[in-house]
Amino acid sequence: MDAHEKDSASAESQNQSASLKLDHHGLPLIPQPSDDPEDPLNWSRGQKYLIVCIAALVSFFGLFSLSCMNPAYAQVGLALGVSAIEASYIGTISIAAAGVGSFIWAPISNVYGRRPVLIVSQAIAIAAGFGSAYGKTWGTIVLARFFVGLGIASGNVVCFAIVSDVFCLHERGKMLGIVTVALINGPHVASLPGGFIAQDVSWRWTLLLPAITTSVCWVLIIVGLPETLYVRDTPQPTPSGKYHRFRLTGSSDAGRKLRLMDFARPFQMLAYIPVVVLGLFAAVAFTLGSVMPAQTVSALFRVFYGWGSARTGVALSVSTTIGGVLGEVVSGPVIDKLMERARKREGRVRPEARLHGMWPAVFLLPAGLLMFGFSISNHTLKHSYIGATVGMAVTCFAVQMIQTPVIAYCIDCYKPQAAEVVQLLNFARQEISFTVGFWSIRFGDKVGFQFSGVTYACVSVFFFLPVLGIMFFGERLRARLGEPGFNKDL
Repeated sequence: MDAHEKDSASAESQNQSASLKLDHHGLPLIPQPSDDPEDPLNWSRGQKYLIVCIAALVSFFGLFSLSCMNPAYAQVGLALGVSAIEASYIGTISIAAAGVGSFIWAPISNVYGRRPVLIVSQAIAIAAGFGSAYGKTWGTIVLARFFVGLGIASGNVVCFAIVSDVFCLHERGKMLGIVTVALINGPHVASLPGGFIAQDVSWRWTLLLPAITTSVCWVLIIVGLPETLYVRDTPQPTPSGKYHRFRLTGSSDAGRKLRLMDFARPFQMLAYIPVVVLGLFAAVAFTLGSVMPAQTVSALFRVFYGWGSARTGVALSVSTTIGGVLGEVVSGPVIDKLMERARKREGRVRPEARLHGMWPAVFLLPAGLLMFGFSISNHTLKHSYIGATVGMAVTCFAVQMIQTPVIAYCIDCYKPQAAEVVQLLNFARQEISFTVGFWSIRFGDKVGFQFSGVTYACVSVFFFLPVLGIMFFGERLRARLGEPGFNKDL
């Protein structure tokens, strides 16, 4: 190469460098925003924060809807003539439906937009929610709750895709953490009003209240949540008006068509070992640390301590909410700092840096499970319920510190496939956790709750062991596996 060519190459390199858009640390934004004002990455910070708030509320009240009646299962069983365990199936069926529903809503949102999917799905949840509240039989309520779970499933996956649509990598962890803490703590907060409502008003209001809160979220989506789907590297159509992104039909790209294969896309992500390993660990942690206490304390505290639904709801809600919120206060900023430090030190993006933010949870999750199990086992001791409630707080703290890094890491690695990745993570979490109501109390009764606690602790450690490989060899493994071939324009 002669001197003239070298000077030309140098000038071209400088021009490309000058055109790069940088974050507040002087590092290139990932992904690079386009020059199109319609690009959600270019929207004002105020609009972005409003979007995060609405997405967090939709996620929060989604699982709030599924869990508000957790403290009331004993009363529901008496009213409907079924056992407390059978009454808990009203909750587990909706959890299972939420896992299945994500396979419907995520691919549709990638083609027709996030906004219309949320509007339609939340409307289904509202109708089914009021239907379940006025259902006369156990079977009718179970059927209606299935459709509640199906409807709110969109918030479990589409809201994460929305956040990834509007934020670059250096802020994504913290913003995804906000939605994650809302999603995880929806069931925790629900137990507080649910217990008092069931005791002082009626257990049916534990179904009516969620239908009302979902209706409020539905209105917020219509008036405050614009379409965030943006197809990159493709000429965008000229906007038809100032508020075109608030149309009920969304703002989809005419070149994208929904195909049957799109509904199977999440299963293609099973070929990517990091997603599978982290998804299983996060699902097991969520099942044991969050769902297991929520699904069992109503029956356990009633039998062993003679507590009513209101007192149980306070213990469950306060402990798990405090644990979950503190977990996110620690986790979200920490994983973004870990990513920043890695970029400054190595001069490149290495998403595996985020995973090191879960180390405290690796020890706290089994510790909390042991505390919960041994406290229940020794229920005859004075104030043993304190150990059980503290154990629940510790496990929920750990669960939050696991969920946020896992979701942020998987989206960082596979941003164009964010909806499918979150969909797969949600499916694993929902389908594994919905089984809790069928075996957890029976298992504890059979082997003793202290030994069930030991078993759960060992299981959590076992599923973490493969995560070590992703922490230290994930980058090499991802390079060998390559990138998914679909949705590259998102």
